[in-house]
Amino acid sequence: MDCFSELNIKSDTSIAIMLEGLRLGFEMWTANPNKLSFFDDRVSISAKKVLNQKLDLSSENDYFLEDFDFFFIRQDPPFDIRYITNCYLLELHRSLNKKPFFINDPSGIKNFTEKIFPLYFSKFMPRTMITSDKERFKKMLEEFRTVVIKPLYCKGGEGIHKVNLNQKSTFEKFKNLIKKYKAPVVVQEFIENIKLGDKRVIFVDGSPMGVVNRIPKSGAFKANLHLGGEAKKTELTSMEKKICSCLGPIFKKNKLFLVGIDLIDQKLTEINVTSPTGIKQIDELYETNLSSGIWEKLNKYIA
Repeated sequence: MDCFSELNIKSDTSIAIMLEGLRLGFEMWTANPNKLSFFDDRVSISAKKVLNQKLDLSSENDYFLEDFDFFFIRQDPPFDIRYITNCYLLELHRSLNKKPFFINDPSGIKNFTEKIFPLYFSKFMPRTMITSDKERFKKMLEEFRTVVIKPLYCKGGEGIHKVNLNQKSTFEKFKNLIKKYKAPVVVQEFIENIKLGDKRVIFVDGSPMGVVNRIPKSGAFKANLHLGGEAKKTELTSMEKKICSCLGPIFKKNKLFLVGIDLIDQKLTEINVTSPTGIKQIDELYETNLSSGIWEKLNKYIA
């Protein structure tokens, strides 16, 4: 996972899972992704033990990965070559060793990148193109007039722009995204009803366990909570339940234990398999404890 100093301790999902694990009597360690190595058919990692609920840490020591029952891959994007390499190494370890149980499975993370994965379910999505071709981008603009463009491998609203055919800067923004991130760009039909919210649904072991609606602040189109979006209670519509029932078995089949999906106006926009967030907001709104449910389900895998 990322360093504690980079996280909001009060709202971060990784911290919530960690603190609940400690409360339930699990021993917990934390490690930076850069401290992972592969040698002699297994992964080793330099990690610090979490000593208490105040998140005091021990000195750093080296461990073999099979010493642990569970291994959470909770590094935030960008999903870059370093991230992919760690997935390869963890995948290799898993093929040669019985432990640990991965959350999420490194093959699932590697194979189902977050903004491409939803395209397997395009019938549930707004119209979406992935391209670096200016002419194809222009044709989509001419069809929809207003679209959203976003980089493939980032997070938290980074690099996302709402553009329209009449803006002078539209093609410049498109070109700059390709240049900056060195990858094609997601071009997606703009959904006017984003003003009503962007629902985040949390799946645990293939089942939807909680939902929060993130309302953009007035005049904005990004609903990310760290960008000023407001968390509200909500319910899933019959169409959204249908989407969830279609996705859940696919997540479970590919060992994607903890997943967050985004729904705008009853349409699927993203599937987050790297470090889905929203657990703390759901717990606070509904007075639940999703982290406890996560550990309860995980216990079944080592029972």
